[in-house]
Amino acid sequence: MSLPAMDDRATTPATATGRDLATPQARGLAYPDVSARQFESQAASPFLVYLGIFLKHWRLVVAICAASLVLGLIVTFLMPRIYTATTTIQIDREAAKVIRSQDASVENPLDPQFYTTQYELLKSRALAERVVDALSLAGLPGFAEGEPSALSRLFDRIFSKEDSDAEISRRRRLAANVVMKGLSIQPVPLSRIVKVNFSHRDATLAQRISASTAENFVAMTLDRRFAASSYARDFLDEKIQQVKLKLEESEKQVVAYARQQGIVNVDEKISVAGANLKALNESLAEATAERIKTEQLWAQAQVANGAGLPQVMNDKLIEKAREKRAQLMADYQDKLRLMKPDFPEMRQIQAQIVEYDRQIARQIDLVKRSIKTQFETARDQEASFAAKTESLKTEVLDLRNRSIQYNILQREVDTNRSLYDGLLQQYKEVGVTGAVTTNNVSIIDKAEKPLTPSSPRLILNIPLALFLGLLAALGTIAVLEMLDDTFKSAEEVESMLGLTALGVVPMMKEAKGASEQMNVAAAVVGDPLSPIAEAYRSLRTALQFSTPAGAPKVLLVTSSQPGEGKSTTSLCLAANFAQLGLQVLLIDADLRKASLHKTLGVDNNRGLSNVLAGGVDASLVVHENVIDGVTLLASGPLPPNPAELLAGPQFASLLTTASEKFDVVIIDGPPIMGLADAPVVGSLVDGTLLVIDSGRTRRRMVAAAAKRMALARSYMVGVLLNKFEQSKAGHAYGYGYGYGYGYGGLKYFHYGANDGTEKKPAQSLLGR
Repeated sequence: MSLPAMDDRATTPATATGRDLATPQARGLAYPDVSARQFESQAASPFLVYLGIFLKHWRLVVAICAASLVLGLIVTFLMPRIYTATTTIQIDREAAKVIRSQDASVENPLDPQFYTTQYELLKSRALAERVVDALSLAGLPGFAEGEPSALSRLFDRIFSKEDSDAEISRRRRLAANVVMKGLSIQPVPLSRIVKVNFSHRDATLAQRISASTAENFVAMTLDRRFAASSYARDFLDEKIQQVKLKLEESEKQVVAYARQQGIVNVDEKISVAGANLKALNESLAEATAERIKTEQLWAQAQVANGAGLPQVMNDKLIEKAREKRAQLMADYQDKLRLMKPDFPEMRQIQAQIVEYDRQIARQIDLVKRSIKTQFETARDQEASFAAKTESLKTEVLDLRNRSIQYNILQREVDTNRSLYDGLLQQYKEVGVTGAVTTNNVSIIDKAEKPLTPSSPRLILNIPLALFLGLLAALGTIAVLEMLDDTFKSAEEVESMLGLTALGVVPMMKEAKGASEQMNVAAAVVGDPLSPIAEAYRSLRTALQFSTPAGAPKVLLVTSSQPGEGKSTTSLCLAANFAQLGLQVLLIDADLRKASLHKTLGVDNNRGLSNVLAGGVDASLVVHENVIDGVTLLASGPLPPNPAELLAGPQFASLLTTASEKFDVVIIDGPPIMGLADAPVVGSLVDGTLLVIDSGRTRRRMVAAAAKRMALARSYMVGVLLNKFEQSKAGHAYGYGYGYGYGYGGLKYFHYGANDGTEKKPAQSLLGR
């Protein structure tokens, strides 16, 4: 099918063709905002993504791990053999108490940091220096500075004299550093057991140093305990002498002041005046009690006749007189029955009774006078005691005033005496306990000579080398993935660009002596069962569903930069649409670097540039049936102004006419970046297919190209991921696209050299 002739009148105004710059909207195509992205499956899990990246670089991982393993083996066999000897000790919080009162330890056993302190003491420089001195390690050849050479030993014998103090001190310091470096402390959890390990190239020396470290630690603990006791004794002795002098001085002051003030104490607390006042107060109390008692008796004697007084009742004379009077009264009463009262015998009895009454009355009077005398005596005595007490009170009060300073001096004496007694007691206890050599550190097992080296350990170094190699491999993969900013899978294209991936074309090995376009075109046309042919058929099918009206009538195939396969894609798409029985026009619009005429082996002396420049009918320059159903409009000679030609009205008119005569028009457009051609063409077509070279084209360049086409109001139907390599895509395409059968069945066709002078039929070039 040939294109109709286009005269000047039909091509000058763009609107005369009925196609407003060939925009899709002018052609009545409305593209809803619907794409395959709305029906995307969920993204792969992160585990599968990372696994895919790992499998993609598995050769690198194997190489790095193998190198690490070899390096680990070399390092292991080159490392010096190190022997470790272990001595086991027990550290108790408190030493065994041989006597009841023990001196204070250097550390407080209740301190929660007690064991940490002990471990640090085991690693201290002081202990290391004790070990160096005990084993004479400073003078041991090769211990601190390595084994000296023969030449060095010879010069030492000839020129050196005895070692100076500075040299000995330096060797001692270096030897202590070696001991500290090789020493390690290993506490046994939940116990008081500590293992003292020492590592060295000499097994015998490791055993000696480990055992000596434990022994010197025990000795150092005892020395510190004894030093603490010795210091305590010296300190207490000095303090005792000071307190003793103070005590003597204070006692002298007390005695001198007492002599000066006339203070005499019965004991340490009571003075003579105080003792006298106390005794006089007791006597005054007794006199007062006696006076009150006699006063009451005297009062009773004055009130009655005194017959009922206790003294009267207890008087023996009165008692006898009363008994005789009672007998006389009894006789008188007996005789009164026989004789009258005036009878002489009766009168005699009466006279005796009266006499006894007189005697009783006289005796009672004597008793009353005795009571009165007692009362007066008690009263006088009480008055005398009271007067003496008042006198003593005045004296005692005066003594108390004079005893204030005395008491102060006495308290100082008491304090000094108490302090002196306490210090003396402690001094005696420290003297006893300092001689007791008990210790809280004891040796359980002494170190034995190790028979096998503890380092290097091949069984540990090999897994460690593999692990480090794996880490290095993972780091290398991470760096490579960070530096690689190309598209390697369709999912990356869709997630980063927001465009639908319409197809994925696998990488095809080039045949020897033939171009890539020739190989791919030959495979698509000559071997429909090949994976690459199937890939382009899949792309064709996706294009047929890319718009509501089917495949875009006028389709631009372009890329962000040259070499991404846009020309090959244009040719293969044209061949695939032609296989459906459609009439396809393939236009090579890359006026700067055309390639389709070389692939198809046709003449390029005249073509699109001649048509756009005017004066040439398009029907005269097309090549019909270069492939069954495909008509080619080559690019023609290189024009000086490709962008102006493509932007002119002739190209829009050509597209309108071609879309009316052909079922599909496919344009092999120029690259987008750096040129104005592609945006101009993109604004005139129904859809644009962006070809991306997988694993080569940078993401930023593709994004910039898509943005530029969007600014030109070009409708992007989707993206083709070209030259796809499954090994570089990780896990994403592990399941494949049906291309896993390889290229064993491909037929490679060789076209030979074509310098433009020899014309060959397209059928023969594509092997038809």
